[in-house]
Amino acid sequence: MKRHINSPVAGQLLSRLVEAGDRIEADTEIAIVESMKMHIPVSAEQSGRVGRWLVEEKSLVAEGQALVELEA
Repeated sequence: MKRHINSPVAGQLLSRLVEAGDRIEADTEIAIVESMKMHIPVSAEQSGRVGRWLVEEKSLVAEGQALVELEA
């Protein structure tokens, strides 16, 4: 079953802090999004393995947009 981690705000994906294949736990910071000159950490809501990134660094993202795909 595929699950996603979504951006909490609209902005620019500044950096990806995990790579595909990494195992993460709930509350792991996976990325930083810049919005209105603030750096906002994106945290996982649940544990899993990072399947693949759906957006590139420096890309603009919308609020609620899926950033990464998690595998169980």
